[in-house]
Amino acid sequence: MHVDTQYGKDLISRFRPEQVSQLVTTGLKKSNLVVSRLRCDTPGHGFAEPHAIEPAFSVILQLREQPARELFLGERCVHRGSYPARTTSICNHLERPKANLISPFDMLFFSVPQMILDEIADDQGVPRIDNLSCERGVLDETVWYLGQALLPALVRPHEVSSMYAEHMLLAINTYFACAFGGMLARSHPERGMLASWQLRRATEMMMSGLSGDTALSDVAAGCGLSLSYFTRAFKQSTGDPPHRWLLRQRVECAKELLRDPQVTLAEVAVACGFADQSHFTRVFNAHAGASPGAWRRNAMS
Repeated sequence: MHVDTQYGKDLISRFRPEQVSQLVTTGLKKSNLVVSRLRCDTPGHGFAEPHAIEPAFSVILQLREQPARELFLGERCVHRGSYPARTTSICNHLERPKANLISPFDMLFFSVPQMILDEIADDQGVPRIDNLSCERGVLDETVWYLGQALLPALVRPHEVSSMYAEHMLLAINTYFACAFGGMLARSHPERGMLASWQLRRATEMMMSGLSGDTALSDVAAGCGLSLSYFTRAFKQSTGDPPHRWLLRQRVECAKELLRDPQVTLAEVAVACGFADQSHFTRVFNAHAGASPGAWRRNAMS
């Protein structure tokens, strides 16, 4: 996955976390999508605020309770108390939020620029929204489960493909737009499928970039479709979302290369687009039920 390292660092620079991991990818057009896991195990961390005053929102999911925290908008304290585990809160950067992080914290921090909200609305073909809001510390089960789904990727962000990161973060930001911004997502026919030429174009583009990192938005554009429609139609046509379909193709490609005893496992991993040999081994074992080495020995016997 291509990561704009400086962009990600800028977003969380004011938090000064003891531990941080991030996924950063591109949005539908010009926007960036980023989620950060920020953790600090010592109390009295001090004040944190957005790195810039701009049309953007912070959606924060508490992975554990913060017993004591203060939130200021400008110079006015609007909240003093705890933020329970599993709860979500939202800050509008134009309101100049500043948090006094008194207790240790462990949270997912989603940066949601106004630009991505505009792009999502345009892609859905619905009116744009200009605000995200919710009660401070609201329990939203969907945000919690989406956040939990992201945690394994945040453990090994270098193994995450652009296609998967783009798919997940766009889905989450779309949920934010609907749940907290009142955006009415356009309904689509359940049986909408890709035309034969679109499916052929999509699979050719994805296979041609098998050893690299293909952006989902580029494939959708190549089929002349919005990203949201393409993702649904591709799954209807193949049974898998694009990132999972591509992962299956990488495993099948690896099987062909493993039949050649002269090709090392590390070379197979690189040729099939895996981050490294350990990533290749985990994915291959999950799909094939055996490690690459064991599968090769069985195939050659």
